[in-house]
Amino acid sequence: MDDFFISLNHRSRTPFKMHLSALLFTALAATGAYACTQCPHPGTFTGNVGEYTSPSTNYCGVTVGPHDIVASLSASWWDPPDESPCGGTITVTLPKSGHAVSAIVVNKDSTLATDDIQLNDLGLDSLSSDNVVADGEGPVVWTFNP
Repeated sequence: MDDFFISLNHRSRTPFKMHLSALLFTALAATGAYACTQCPHPGTFTGNVGEYTSPSTNYCGVTVGPHDIVASLSASWWDPPDESPCGGTITVTLPKSGHAVSAIVVNKDSTLATDDIQLNDLGLDSLSSDNVVADGEGPVVWTFNP
């Protein structure tokens, strides 16, 4: 049985699986926070996600279906206009659940803080750990996809 433990010092014996799990989680978290470096807006952003309450508002005029996850971003992302994220996709990760979704940018909202976003109910439901829309809200990390 002692073969399954690694002794960190003469006083403690820690299960190898525990260290492996922590290392794996750290590697996955780093992968999930991938920052697009070839996008008009490179980097990884930290903000809050809330409910996109009127997904019929589609400033970008992007055609989407009933099974698409759509996002509304702060209007600041449209300045300068030639770097508009319309129709592009973002990856949003909710750390408290560990879930991530890809969403199509279809709208801008002047009431949102720069790095805050809104997702439709399908997006929030997918982010939550229990498929409850309200549990998909909160602090997120997100990035534009290439």
